Amino acid sequence: MFWKKIIATLLVVLLFSVLVAAFIYVPKYLDEEQRARDNTKGCKQYREFLLTAENWNKLGDTDQAKGVYNIAVDLFRKGKCTRVH
Repeated sequence: MFWKKIIATLLVVLLFSVLVAAFIYVPKYLDEEQRARDNTKGCKQYREFLLTAENWNKLGDTDQAKGVYNIAVDLFRKGKCTRVH
């Protein structure tokens, strides 16, 4: 009976330790993965196309701006980039 309590306690402590480690390291891992995706060619082009669409909009050519914006959104989806738009 005594050994069962010790084993149960050790299992609870082990589970708690794994959960704490997961809460600490998983977000850091996910952030690093997102940074890596944002540094890809597609995500860089996404941001450039957004700027180009904004410039076309400032010049008053809304049709061209919409077209370039749609290309940017497509690159955003394909690259799984951090949302800027």
